[in-house]
Amino acid sequence: MWPVYINSNISRKDGRKINKKNAVSDPKLTEIARAARKLNLNPKTEDDKSYPRFWWEGSGRIIIEREDISKNKILNDISETIKSLRNR
Repeated sequence: MWPVYINSNISRKDGRKINKKNAVSDPKLTEIARAARKLNLNPKTEDDKSYPRFWWEGSGRIIIEREDISKNKILNDISETIKSLRNR
């Protein structure tokens, strides 16, 4: 999972996968990993990777083990969890 997938500042054309109203502004890799751990998704962080469309940014990515759960559902759940963590 790339942070771009749930970033509300990125257009769908550039890589956002979920609705803008469900997305979060500039999600950090640590926030995504924390939310994935909270959802028991067993995340693995890869800091040295770059999203191909924005290769110069070095955003990193999260590897998530998923079983019988759609990618879109996971992205929405992680985004909602990040929102709730930010509001604390």
